[in-house]
Amino acid sequence: MKKKIIGILVCMILMLPALSVTAIANEPPSAPDIEGQSSGKPGVEYTYGFCSEDPDGDDIFYCIDWGDGSGEVCIGPFSSGVCAIAEHTWSEQGTYIIKAKAKDIHDAESELSTLEVTMPKNKPLNFSFNLLSWLFERFPNAFPILRYILGL
Repeated sequence: MKKKIIGILVCMILMLPALSVTAIANEPPSAPDIEGQSSGKPGVEYTYGFCSEDPDGDDIFYCIDWGDGSGEVCIGPFSSGVCAIAEHTWSEQGTYIIKAKAKDIHDAESELSTLEVTMPKNKPLNFSFNLLSWLFERFPNAFPILRYILGL
């Protein structure tokens, strides 16, 4: 009986190298390039491109945070090197930071890429008030609508 147990143990020890698993390194994709407008108007939909490559040739997901509190959205998978297109609309004026990362199908993540986008406030009209004041003084009844619009 002891010989059988010893024989089984010897066989198990000899088989261990055959059962070992070789781990293959999984490299993360490159940080995505973000292409699109850096300024615009609130309420208008804008299109952005996201491009990355995976050194292992794995398919890629693009995870995007638009910077407006809407949360992170992941799209894909896309083949390595294939750019993704995503659209977004900012509803309010302000400056937003788009953050994007590429993640391969084995969950290896790239570094973050960023793009600053500004939805500026409307700029007031810049008139030469010296000229307007002179015109209003000279012709007080000639420009009532313009005077009303400017609040003068």
